[in-house]
Amino acid sequence: MPVDGKPKNNPEQMIAIAGAGIAGLAAALAVGRAGHSTQIFGHIPKALPGGIQLAPNGWQALERLGVHDDVVARATRLTDITVRNLDNGATITRLPLDDHYASISRAALIETLASALSTVPNIEFTNTSIRDIAQNDGGLNLVSDDGSLFHADGVIGADGLHGYARRYVLSQDLQYNGSNPVKTAMRLQLPAAMLPASFSSPSSNLWLGRGVHVVHYPIGGDVNIVVTLPSHKATTGWAERLFPSHSPLASLGKGDLIWNAQPLPSAFSSACWRRGPVVLAGDAAHIMPPHLAQGAGQSLQDAACLYHALEGRRTIIEAFSAYASERAKAVSKIATKAEISGKVMGLNGPAARLRNMVLDIGGNSLMRGWLAEVWAGDTTLDR
Repeated sequence: MPVDGKPKNNPEQMIAIAGAGIAGLAAALAVGRAGHSTQIFGHIPKALPGGIQLAPNGWQALERLGVHDDVVARATRLTDITVRNLDNGATITRLPLDDHYASISRAALIETLASALSTVPNIEFTNTSIRDIAQNDGGLNLVSDDGSLFHADGVIGADGLHGYARRYVLSQDLQYNGSNPVKTAMRLQLPAAMLPASFSSPSSNLWLGRGVHVVHYPIGGDVNIVVTLPSHKATTGWAERLFPSHSPLASLGKGDLIWNAQPLPSAFSSACWRRGPVVLAGDAAHIMPPHLAQGAGQSLQDAACLYHALEGRRTIIEAFSAYASERAKAVSKIATKAEISGKVMGLNGPAARLRNMVLDIGGNSLMRGWLAEVWAGDTTLDR
C-alpha cells in the first residue's frame, strides 16, 4: 500500500529487509516493534563461527530493541581490556571495564535475535535475495532472485557490502568496494580446554608488536582469537613465524591449527544512506574493521535508531530521512576512530616503542577518553 501519511502503526505499511544477518535481523526487530509489517529477504546464517564484543552502546541498543536480557543470558561478562607486549608478554596497560562489556558468539546473537522475531506479529521470511527495486507512485516493486514479485512501502538494505540495496542507493562513482585491502584478519575459535588457562580469563586481551595485533577473549566454553597483520605477511607459515616456541602465545603457532583468513577493507561510512524509501544499515552503510570491536555494535545501534525514528514519525520517508541523517553523522566519527586505532595498533619499530611508552605512562586515561565517544551510544535514544 502507498505511504500516504497514515499512522506509524498502520499494519498496511510493509517494510522489506534485505539481509538476514545481525544487521538485518535487528532491523526487522525494530520495524516489528514499531508496528509495521516486515518481509525479510535472505537466509539466516548457519553454524556461523567467531565471536563479538559488545560495549555499552551495543547493550543500550539491545535494551531499546527489547532483547537485552536474552542476550545477557548467553554472553560472557568481561572485566577489563589488557594490552600486552607481543614479544615478551609484559602488560603495557589495563583498562577496568566498569560499564557493561561482554562477549558472545555470533551464532548465539543471531539465534537470540531470530527467536525474538518469532514473537513479533506480521513478520515473514523469504529465503531469497532482492535483485531489483523499482519505485512507483504506490511504493516499491521488488524482484527476488527466483523471479517473484513483491510490494513494499520501504526497504532497509542490510545485505552487506556487495548486496543489491547498496548498489541501488549509491551511484556508481560513490561506491566503495574495499579492493586491495592492506590488512588481513586471521580468525580462530578453539575450545578453552585446548589453550592455557590464561586464555579463559574474563578479559579482552590485546597484544601489540611487530606491526601486528592479536585479540582474544572467551565466548562461553570457547576462545575467540583474531590476528590482524599486513596482508603481505599472511603467507604460508605465518603463525609459526609470529608465535615461535619462546613466544607467550606459542600455543597459537602450531601448524595443525586451521585459521580463517578475511581481507580487511579500510573503515568506511557512506555519505549517502538513503534513496527515497530505501535506506541502508549495517555493512551496507558502513565498514567497521575489528580495531574497535564495533562491527556488530554499530549495526545494533542502526536498528535502535531505526526503531526510534519509525516509532516517532508518521511516514516511512520521514523516519528514514531522520535515521539516515542521524546515523551517517554518528558513524562517520566511529569509522574515523577505527581507522586511526588500526594504524596505531599496527605500528612497528621505534614508533611502536614510543606507543608502548605512552600507553605505559597514561594508557588508562588515554584509552578511556578515546573510547568514551565510541561507547556513549546514540544520544537520540535517550530522548
